[in-house]
Amino acid sequence: MVKLILVNRRLKIITLAITEQQKQAMIHQILKLPRVGPVSFWKKLNEFKEIEATFKSFQNNFGIKSFESSMAEIQSNADLGIICIGFWQSNFPKQLKNLHDAPPLIWAKGSVDFMQHSQMAIVGGRNASFHGIKFAKDLSQQLSEYGFTIVSGLARGIDKAAHQGALERRTIAVLAGGVDRLYPKENAKLYEQMCQNHLVISEMPPGVEPTADLFPRRNRIIAALSSGICIIEAALKSGSLLTAKYGLDLGLPIFACPGHPYDPRTKGSNQLIKDGAFLLDNAAEVIEQIPINKTKPTLVNSIKPSTAITLQASDSVTHEILNFLNHTPVKVEDLLKYLDNYPTEQVLIALSELELNQAIHRPSANLIVLG
Repeated sequence: MVKLILVNRRLKIITLAITEQQKQAMIHQILKLPRVGPVSFWKKLNEFKEIEATFKSFQNNFGIKSFESSMAEIQSNADLGIICIGFWQSNFPKQLKNLHDAPPLIWAKGSVDFMQHSQMAIVGGRNASFHGIKFAKDLSQQLSEYGFTIVSGLARGIDKAAHQGALERRTIAVLAGGVDRLYPKENAKLYEQMCQNHLVISEMPPGVEPTADLFPRRNRIIAALSSGICIIEAALKSGSLLTAKYGLDLGLPIFACPGHPYDPRTKGSNQLIKDGAFLLDNAAEVIEQIPINKTKPTLVNSIKPSTAITLQASDSVTHEILNFLNHTPVKVEDLLKYLDNYPTEQVLIALSELELNQAIHRPSANLIVLG
């Protein structure tokens, strides 16, 4: 920046150093312009080389008066614990620079240093089954214990379970809207835990509502942050498959958990395996492909039983019911015949508990199916 000062009755031009916050404010002001995104910004920056010169170019073309309002926004958000990180700063995640449309700014709330650890994405369907959620939690817990920071999108179902499994270690949520705009609202308690003890980030500035067109952009960031992507219960047309595509474009290994052929929630995952993704049924398979520790991992070769979802799981009858059911509806009378060594009343009570916890549901009065 330049400034005119009066020296011995003569105007003299001096150059002032641009502060970090001024650089951020210039970029933030540019990205608020209509139809201007990361690609447009990078094109101009490559042309003018410096952020200030790039801002002046946009200023001349769009009639921007100043970036003072953006300075005020950045400061007011910082007062709320939401920090802005520019692409040139040391705490900006270097992995994101592999994207051709990398976000020039990242907004973050929580433990920013988490972005400097090795990361693993776990994503999947919102309408997840009981077993899908259980597997996602266990996988997340084991991978986080091994040393990975778990990355997901804080959505319903698999994403939520992935974050929950890593709460004892490290996890990052990437949001489609601003970091102060939670979606869905039902994850409010988990969101508060993430902001206080983990990390929530977005390329969208605070105040931006999550809209349909922003979720694909969110997915590319999840992919770019990660060393690999684990897909659990993805339908044929789902955001999880888009995340996998971004991962493939970046040369990342893709892991897919197989599912029942009759379950539409897993057809996308099964297709990924057909197309060459690693079949995922335990954490050791991920670690074998992406080792991050010099010492040999001590993880077992299968997912350990979850303690996060109790559902009266200590009851043998509950185990028997869950083992018997699948994603094809089963008659209650057939289940009772199969469990004829248990009192009928005990089985029906266990079914009621499972239904209340959404582990199963009833398509009709006499039919039951896994949730």
